[in-house]
Amino acid sequence: MILLLDEVSREELVTAIGEDGFPSVYIVAPAQVGPLEWLATDERRAQGEAEARVLAAEWLLAGSAAVGGQSGNPDPVQAVEDALDGFPADEVVIVGHGALDEELLTGLRSLGVPVTWSGLRLQVPSFRSRWRHRMRTLGSGRSEGTPWVAFVGANLGLLLIGVVIALIASLIVWVIRAL
Repeated sequence: MILLLDEVSREELVTAIGEDGFPSVYIVAPAQVGPLEWLATDERRAQGEAEARVLAAEWLLAGSAAVGGQSGNPDPVQAVEDALDGFPADEVVIVGHGALDEELLTGLRSLGVPVTWSGLRLQVPSFRSRWRHRMRTLGSGRSEGTPWVAFVGANLGLLLIGVVIALIASLIVWVIRAL
């Protein structure tokens, strides 16, 4: 199974599956959802882009192996876990560019399948990477704190709207009295 984090070239995909290749490859591309899309629960665009990455990778590997794939949950660990239900993988190969988050690697290893990576360098865990992992976990709904975050966030949003309305009303009253 290939966990596709970025758009990659054919050479990068062939390097990821190795010289011998695999008889069958399953590609999973997690949706890359922005904060506003997550708050609005609108993942259609992100799912469409992830599906396009999967189709491009399938096309690039068409002659090398039997290829299938799917777009997945914004949380890469959850996306791989969902894909493992339908495709019993011998190995998960993470393919992309830049740095590989240690928290992501730990989460994938907890699924019980060997994990390797290609085109990525291992990043030392930092406060930012741990924070990003927690936000991904909250966003995917795998955290017990997700309902509380949604509840508190909604109430804070309503409070902010109430304060803004009160300020506007106060300004209107002040202007009317000044005239």
